[in-house]
Amino acid sequence: MAAISKQEADAWDRVLDAAADLADLIESSGIEIDEYALEELTIFLARHGPVVRSMLKNLKRTWPFDDTTSVRGL
Repeated sequence: MAAISKQEADAWDRVLDAAADLADLIESSGIEIDEYALEELTIFLARHGPVVRSMLKNLKRTWPFDDTTSVRGL
């Protein structure tokens, strides 16, 4: 096993924390996704945070849905 620096370990911990937050968001939305796929997706998104942020930066507000409307309901 290769040794990693404290800085690298801390960076990875931040990725995992962001992935956990993303997983909570996705799970709370009611989207059905299996646990493995959710984990892979959220880690991918967290690892590519700067790219994702760049893609979403022009969004000024959330979609005009209230708490009772889902994307699937459109």
